[in-house]
Amino acid sequence: MSLVNIIKLSATPSTNTYLKDLAKTCSLKDFTVVVAARQTKGRGQFGAQWQSQPNNSLTLSVFKRFSAVEVSQQWYISMAVSMAVSEMLKSLKIPEITIKWPNDIMSRGKKCCGILIENTVKGTLLDTSIIGIGLNVNENQFTDLPNATSMKLSHGNSFDVSQVCRLLLDHLQGQLIRLENLEYEYIYKAYNLQLFRLDTVTVFKTIGGSPFNAILKGVTREGLLLLENEANQINTYHLKEIVYCF
Repeated sequence: MSLVNIIKLSATPSTNTYLKDLAKTCSLKDFTVVVAARQTKGRGQFGAQWQSQPNNSLTLSVFKRFSAVEVSQQWYISMAVSMAVSEMLKSLKIPEITIKWPNDIMSRGKKCCGILIENTVKGTLLDTSIIGIGLNVNENQFTDLPNATSMKLSHGNSFDVSQVCRLLLDHLQGQLIRLENLEYEYIYKAYNLQLFRLDTVTVFKTIGGSPFNAILKGVTREGLLLLENEANQINTYHLKEIVYCF
């Protein structure tokens, strides 16, 4: 991994918020990283809170500049970051790693990592992204989260959080280089191959609707979920339209 600017904090409400506030007061170097030993108000998709345990979790955010990525292609950032976490966990032999749309990382069918990406744009181009990653490393239990797991619970062994951090940043840089080189087709195909419950009958629920069975067929290049219903029709769904029913 090339040298990066890493800011280490003992505690912060949110590493994403910290980076956003910092970017307002100074010109941040590309791939500036904020790592917090304790995050008190971590956020996930749609305002959900992220539970983390001090020194057992890895909570970080990365500031990334872009120069050639179109706003219409910003979904590829989510795919690239998901691939980076997925490949890192596989390299450490964490079992049964999949990506639950849009960007939750699963091990043995339970969530071990959440990702929150916040973009700024300039005209038709993406300007910057703040990439927040919360990874459960050595947690032994979770409160009222039956579908959560950690690297330790899934693998059976404890891990050095600092080493996991370094390895994750390596993989993240590699995938973002692919993105900057506009390797969209590679990212798209690799992401789809690792989707949670791909080609499997799964129960979903639309917002305000009733649960239904469908086969997950993949994700479009725009980030829409592709589901085949019982009449063999394939429909697309936006992020805020549908949820998995475990």
